[in-house]
Amino acid sequence: MLLRTGIHDDPETAVYLNEPRDFACLFPQPRVDYGRYEPRFRQRGLDAYRRRNEVVERRFAKIATYFETARSVLEIGAADAKFLRYARQEYPHPVIASVEMDENSQPERDQVERLAQFAGLPEVASFLAACRDVLAPGGRLIAEVPSLDDPLLALFQVPEYGAFYFQRQHPYVYSARSVARLLGRHGFGVERVIPHQRNGLENHLTWLGKRRPGGDEALRGLVEPLDGAYRERLEASGFADAVIVVAAVER
Repeated sequence: MLLRTGIHDDPETAVYLNEPRDFACLFPQPRVDYGRYEPRFRQRGLDAYRRRNEVVERRFAKIATYFETARSVLEIGAADAKFLRYARQEYPHPVIASVEMDENSQPERDQVERLAQFAGLPEVASFLAACRDVLAPGGRLIAEVPSLDDPLLALFQVPEYGAFYFQRQHPYVYSARSVARLLGRHGFGVERVIPHQRNGLENHLTWLGKRRPGGDEALRGLVEPLDGAYRERLEASGFADAVIVVAAVER
């Protein structure tokens, strides 16, 4: 079914939903040079807000137990490798590697010591099949994707946010249900589904009040003491702007 016509960076692209309303795709499929594209936070001048709202520590805390015994970690879509840098500080023993096509973030990745870098996975097999084939016995695939269960989209239903949310860099958008279903159909057994709310109360009140991204200087100090509890309540209710799925190969 047609959800909307027009996305953040292309008024001609439409967004379609499946019947259960847990998976969306863009049509026609956009073509993006992922090696040279400019991230949206830079396009919209949100660098300062992104630095203030850094999610690396919260993301790592949700999956830290998997690093205790890991011998190697590969991050696909590592961007500037901040997550791998932080993970190495906490657990220095695993070998770390990244797959990232973005050339603009190359200098930041180059600063991470002993990081093995790759520009892409071989295209001789489908992506999930390739992941399944390279996992060591006992290995885990941990996937984090933007979620259709985003509170501003699914709970508050802010019209302007719908126009902002969908973008060319994400031609497929999943929910917790659909990404788990996808992994299950490609030979993975899903062990955990973890809602991850990346943006907090400051961002949500700015969208609800001013209908724009980023944050608000006047709101920041006022809502900061409430922010952690707010995110936790959203995640406990199943609403989050991202979802982390932990899966193992079914043998």
